[in-house]
Amino acid sequence: MADELEKRWNKSYGSSKMKYENDRKLLHSLQQKQSIKAAEKKAEDSLVPYTEWIFSILTAARIYAALTSHITDCDETYNFWEPSHFLAFRSGFQTWEYNPKFALRSYFYVGAHAAIAKIASLLIDHKVFVFYLIRMMLGMFCAISEDQFYSAIYRKFGSFVANCWLITSLFAPGMFISSTSFLPSSFAMYSMTLAYAAWLDGCHQASVLWVAAASIIGWPFAAVLGIPIFWDIVIKNGQLKKFIEYFFIAFVYTISPLILVDLMLYKRMVIAPLNIVLYNVLNIHGSTLYGTEPLSFYIYNGFLNFNIAFCLALIALPCFVVYKYFNNDLKWKVCYLLMPMYIWFAIMFSAPHKEERFLYPVYPLISFSASIVLYIIWKSTSACFAYFYKHMKEASILNITGFFIMYIALSCCRISALETYYRAPMHIFKDVYNIPEAEATVCIGKEWHRFPSSFFIPTGATVRFVKSEFKGQLPQRYFPGTNGTSGINPDQNDENREEPSVYISIKECDYLVDVDYGTETKLEPRYNTRSGWTSIKSYPFLNSAKSKTIARAFNIPGYSRKNIKYGTYHLLKRSRLIKHQEEERDRIKELQKEREEKIMQDKLHGNDEL
Repeated sequence: MADELEKRWNKSYGSSKMKYENDRKLLHSLQQKQSIKAAEKKAEDSLVPYTEWIFSILTAARIYAALTSHITDCDETYNFWEPSHFLAFRSGFQTWEYNPKFALRSYFYVGAHAAIAKIASLLIDHKVFVFYLIRMMLGMFCAISEDQFYSAIYRKFGSFVANCWLITSLFAPGMFISSTSFLPSSFAMYSMTLAYAAWLDGCHQASVLWVAAASIIGWPFAAVLGIPIFWDIVIKNGQLKKFIEYFFIAFVYTISPLILVDLMLYKRMVIAPLNIVLYNVLNIHGSTLYGTEPLSFYIYNGFLNFNIAFCLALIALPCFVVYKYFNNDLKWKVCYLLMPMYIWFAIMFSAPHKEERFLYPVYPLISFSASIVLYIIWKSTSACFAYFYKHMKEASILNITGFFIMYIALSCCRISALETYYRAPMHIFKDVYNIPEAEATVCIGKEWHRFPSSFFIPTGATVRFVKSEFKGQLPQRYFPGTNGTSGINPDQNDENREEPSVYISIKECDYLVDVDYGTETKLEPRYNTRSGWTSIKSYPFLNSAKSKTIARAFNIPGYSRKNIKYGTYHLLKRSRLIKHQEEERDRIKELQKEREEKIMQDKLHGNDEL
């Protein structure tokens, strides 16, 4: 009976069991194939197309900026180019911030550039070429950081956001200026860009290291830009021990060489990043002595440096929150890259001391914020077209195309304005480098803040200041010899009080760099019209007081030429020197003539003897 029942069961259910086993094997096979395809797709998505081309384009743009942009901030000249020149060539100006009594600046950052300058000078005997070589290297470092950030955005948020960021950053006038600036804020920008790229790729240790570099080697205040990274690692993922380990390693790697270099040069223990924070936060004069500006200063500069993209960046966070409520295709991680810009703006906008360079660290984030808004606009308009006009869905991309046409046009006009209106000082000082006198005294009056650095002064010549209407403290020359960095100059102060000992009489000057706007005062006369001076080189330079605002902000074809007024930038030379050179030239000609006559007589005498 049992055998009969077993036969019936196998007959009824055996085929089903076999079918089940076959289906299960088939399903397992399909799952394996799908997982393989998913893995292949993930690997494919991680590969960013055309990376070599993108890096090449970024590098070309930054090298172009290195060769054509001018120095926009005198702090770059006197606090960074001058100490580097002193370390490499033993001459240059020292600001009070490098006085060992205050020691607000570390020599580690400038020392790295000075080492490059010294090595380059062994191969290239021309300091102006060395100057531009360092700028090109800064531009390449910026291009590397941008390339890494682009790749990370591409992998995390897709090609549309990445390409929008690339175009915005590539053409931004702000990046044209900041990418090759020899400033801690520019170094903080490079480092924070690399930190965000590493963080997006999941490399937490590298991201913490770059934040430490930005804060300790670059600018201490850049540490607040690492708050979102800290939040993600510690609060969201609960990796406090890992973060402490990463932070300790990064801190030791960055602070140790900095303290060592400063110990060698200051000849005492100095922690410069701490000193500059204490000065700006605790000192009653810290942030009010220099460049106090209204809130509109940053709004105006933001628009000049990013034009319509800056307007989009300001509304990025509310746009994202509203879009996220209705859609789920953007990850919440976007917020981590939007928040640092708003945190930075809240701090910098509220501080009395405002400088354009203070916003450099968030320039890549401004481009990213604008790109997120463009993505939201694209997706929203695509949905609207798809709902109302199905056959016109792709027409939504025209909005983005129109935006970039306007953005690129305005950016090119701004960059053209910077190159055209303000290039005269760089050209004049290239001419200064070629002056024939070995120990000439080159003087600067009211144009002290446009001096590009001692890299443009020939070896043996010196730069001195003559009195102008400026009432603040000017830098003084480093002490000669090995104690130049450790000697305490008693004439320097931290209250921006004018020090008369830095000035010399105009009678002691052999050359003078000055600009003529057609007006003069007792301390700022029109030297080019005075007897005793002759202009040997001159270039047009923007007269902003007599030019219309839009025309001087953007070099608009047809419009700006009619609404721009120029002054004249002069390299003036003492007339007595010109007279002396002419006499010397005439004497050399006479000697050459006498020598030629003697040679001819010797030849004739030789023929007679023959």
